[in-house]
Amino acid sequence: MKKNFSEWKSENVSVKKTRAAKRETVGKPLDEFLSSKCILELMEHIASSSCSAGAPKHALAHPEVALYTNELADRLSMTPLQAFLLAQFVNLYPDSEISTKDIARHLNCTNLSVMACYNDIMALREKKYIGETKSRENIVFFIPMRTIKAFRENQNVAPMDYSNLSGDDLFSEIYNTFGAFFDDIINYSELNETLAAIVNSNPQLAFCRQINSYNLCKDDWLLLMFACHKFYMSRSNTIEPDDLRQLYPMRSGMKVMRQMRQNNHPLLKQELLEPAGGVLATDQEWCLSHRAAIDLMAELCPNLSEGAKRDVISADTIGTKALYYPTKTARQISELEDLLAPEKFARVQESLMAHGMRKGFACLFYGAPGTGKTETVLQLSRKTGRDIMQVDMSQMRDKYVGESEKNVKAIFTRYRRLCQEAELTPILLLNEADALLSVRLERMRDAVDQMANTMQNIILQEMENLDGILIATTNLTQNLDSAFDRRFLYKVEFQKPTAEEGRHIWQAMLPNLSDENARSLASKYDFSGGQIENIARKQVVNNILHGNDDLDMQLIRSACDQERLNRQNGERIRITGFC
Repeated sequence: MKKNFSEWKSENVSVKKTRAAKRETVGKPLDEFLSSKCILELMEHIASSSCSAGAPKHALAHPEVALYTNELADRLSMTPLQAFLLAQFVNLYPDSEISTKDIARHLNCTNLSVMACYNDIMALREKKYIGETKSRENIVFFIPMRTIKAFRENQNVAPMDYSNLSGDDLFSEIYNTFGAFFDDIINYSELNETLAAIVNSNPQLAFCRQINSYNLCKDDWLLLMFACHKFYMSRSNTIEPDDLRQLYPMRSGMKVMRQMRQNNHPLLKQELLEPAGGVLATDQEWCLSHRAAIDLMAELCPNLSEGAKRDVISADTIGTKALYYPTKTARQISELEDLLAPEKFARVQESLMAHGMRKGFACLFYGAPGTGKTETVLQLSRKTGRDIMQVDMSQMRDKYVGESEKNVKAIFTRYRRLCQEAELTPILLLNEADALLSVRLERMRDAVDQMANTMQNIILQEMENLDGILIATTNLTQNLDSAFDRRFLYKVEFQKPTAEEGRHIWQAMLPNLSDENARSLASKYDFSGGQIENIARKQVVNNILHGNDDLDMQLIRSACDQERLNRQNGERIRITGFC
């Protein structure tokens, strides 16, 4: 005997019982009718028929609600109550903040009635049908786009497939996962589970195999993942106390921070992380160690071993160039060249260490522009076989608070890594270091002054702990801070060439220039080597344009007059300090 809808009210509407009742009483046509409905249509029927129906468990007792709810529950492999609640959430899409009050308002019941279904709501969240976030310290929910996309295609939401990702895609997923965690969309447990799923689904990547091979506990593994993610994705790869506070629950975060500051954390002991300041060993910033970066990131960052080599000039790419110095300067440069010879440099460093002295060498090249400071460094590099990591210090300042200081720290961190990789200790060239070597301000008027002093203090500390070779160039030294003065072992002044030296430079730049013309130009024009080179380049360009190799003395003298006029009218004016 067939049952009508009113007779269903007294029945227990479990999935199996309702499906059995449906087949037994209403027959095949209704089955076909329900099967013809897509998921969103079933949800529409549930939402409309449950409007003002009361508490969720009471609404499920309504025959029509039960009919469509159990059909939806069958298709999505969930309980009827979960299917009912999911329909209510989807009905409120595209609201980005859905609260239990919103559902209670639709059902015309108390908020407590909906909150009583908390376990089923959490089950929907764990299955990724809905997401959870915070709004003004209140927990609210939202419908992920992938859920809506699946339902629009009349499909169930499939588990995320993270398999066979490229390196870029892998870290994009990791980046998005950390972003969801910091935005309170997923919790700490879900963060770990999602990251583990991403890594375990990609054993073809060396990074995934290597990070699991360390056999770390969950908390330590997560911190290493975070360090790798910052290394790969972020402008700055340092981990700060604020990062630890956000990453861990309060109690765990305090424990990790204490271990890090005491240099007692397992990742520091295994040399997977290291203080961002290197030998300065601050207790405020840490980063992925050089060893870990090579082991974990080399495959994903093909240029990693070359990453420290950006802005690096290889010694074997530098061409020979004749330079002329006054006697005193020539003697200092010769002594420095002798010191930087590989065998002698190693012996000197060993001897200094044996006497408890600093083994690093800091040199200051100072003098007017164009007098050969930078070119001398290049020639020292060529003759001693040492690469140069060149840094333009005028580019270190950043408009964002704290970024300039990080830029300076990053220079020395990168230089240390380069030293570890190089066979011969490279030269760190700080070009145009005028502003950063000036006298530190005692009365700071604003954040800019404070930033300048902080950058100078960082450089002073790094110079104190320098193990390599640093050469700084500057145009002026009358405002040199005494603290820097003490830290430069060699100070070499570059003066404008004398008339005789100028003659040699003119003939070196223009080999076809006669002795008479060279002497005439050198005596008449008090030019630096850089200015003479400018004029020589104009002559070369002129020869190419006119298809001949003859010297045009009229052109050369005209260029000299123009160069002198430009220098007189365009001389830089320094108001205070270095510019």
